[in-house]
Amino acid sequence: MEATPRRLTFGAHADEYERARPEWPADVAHWFVPEDARLVVELGAGTGKLTRAVAALGVPVVAVEPDPRMLAVLRAGGFDGLQGSAEEIPIDDAEADAVVAGSCLHWFDLERALPEIHRVLRPGGRFGFGWNGRNGRHPTIARMNEAIYSAAPDRTRWRDRDWEAEVTAGGLFRDVEHEVFEHVHELPRHALDAHLWSYATIASLPEEERERVFVDVAGVVDADPEVSDGEWLRLPFAVSAYRATCV
Repeated sequence: MEATPRRLTFGAHADEYERARPEWPADVAHWFVPEDARLVVELGAGTGKLTRAVAALGVPVVAVEPDPRMLAVLRAGGFDGLQGSAEEIPIDDAEADAVVAGSCLHWFDLERALPEIHRVLRPGGRFGFGWNGRNGRHPTIARMNEAIYSAAPDRTRWRDRDWEAEVTAGGLFRDVEHEVFEHVHELPRHALDAHLWSYATIASLPEEERERVFVDVAGVVDADPEVSDGEWLRLPFAVSAYRATCV
């Protein structure tokens, strides 16, 4: 039996993803989406985390998601959702003023996805993408990350990729800009395991290793009263955001 692609493993924990992953800051949505945008297409929309921030701008957004389990949660939230992928976007040519992708570009086959994104964007449209991740500059988060990545040291190579070079290599996009938006992700302390479950790095570990990571991470965050007061977690996060112009 063919193994399920890792980018389609999130749906098994869609409820954990919705409950425990961070929302996207409004500032990021503003930065991604042009003021005169009339339609935004979101790729890899998941349960609608970035979708909500974009929709709050008052612009129509069509969310595209390959996993029907994630899509069901997104639709339950009242958003238009289409099953599809970055490599086969179910949108007509030059229909979108912006295409956005939150915490998912590393899952795309860029040789196929970038021409598709270019196809659905109008000339001069914007492609915004980024990752909403724990802020490793905070010492407790750095220790938390070490506990996670030491269990799967080969799973984080995408962080070192030159995204500006990859997006512009084919001549379809230009003028890539990069900004970092810091924020704090608040969630109940009892949701820490759900937060960890929502990452493929953790979900794909053997059960014994995963449980060890849960214990190690809990020990790290509970030792810092700035991060955990026993009832709530206040995890420093940062969005590493990029935007490019469609040629």
